[in-house]
Amino acid sequence: MEWISIQDKLPEDNRPVLLFTPFEYFGDLHTCVGNSECIRKCSSGRKKTPVFTHWFPLPEAPITNNRICE
Repeated sequence: MEWISIQDKLPEDNRPVLLFTPFEYFGDLHTCVGNSECIRKCSSGRKKTPVFTHWFPLPEAPITNNRICE
């Protein structure tokens, strides 16, 4: 699976995903967990350039002893 450009597609509403920014808002990692609302609302500069450029689906939560880890 590869990173998905926000120009191609946005994640489903309220679905947590890994977000990538080319800016150093998060130090060297350039990533955080967010959703489609974060992509739409987070912008910078006068031209309102999106802060996030790509997203990646998070994997399903692990299951142990027939329960999702909490």
